[in-house]
Amino acid sequence: MEQLTIRSAQIGDAEAIIKHTKHVLAENPLYYGTAVDEFMITVEEEEEWIKSHTDKGVILLAELGGQLVGMVHLRLSTSRRFAHQAILGISIKEAFAGKGIGSKLIKQLLEWAKENPQIEKVSLEVFSNNERGMHLYKKLGFKEEGRRVRNARLDDGTYVDDIIMAQFV
Repeated sequence: MEQLTIRSAQIGDAEAIIKHTKHVLAENPLYYGTAVDEFMITVEEEEEWIKSHTDKGVILLAELGGQLVGMVHLRLSTSRRFAHQAILGISIKEAFAGKGIGSKLIKQLLEWAKENPQIEKVSLEVFSNNERGMHLYKKLGFKEEGRRVRNARLDDGTYVDDIIMAQFV
């Protein structure tokens, strides 16, 4: 495999992030709360989203040969009572899943969180049908804290639970 590069997202990455997100939503429609046809973000909105992580979080991009293959983001709560915790989101293109990219992204993100004295807890949500994702999160020290039963109805009418996982850093 080519050399994997992990770097912080920049404003100029907005278009590539939109393309990546659409790609991931299209190839894994059963694992995300947003359907690809609902993802209607403009480049300007994506630039604002990237900027919003400058002071209150981080976005890390994984690239192989200049191609965006995965990303992870962490955003601190803006509410004072929840300001000690941050929410994690991750996406990896299917062709690159199972190659350790997700682990590397999350490990680097957790290191960033540990260096930020405000962050005590990192949380995430994962659909109960995403066994590969849950395995990764457990392997990296996340524990299930709760479950929203039948929280999401998929396009075929079936339901999945939304599992809340977290770890203290």
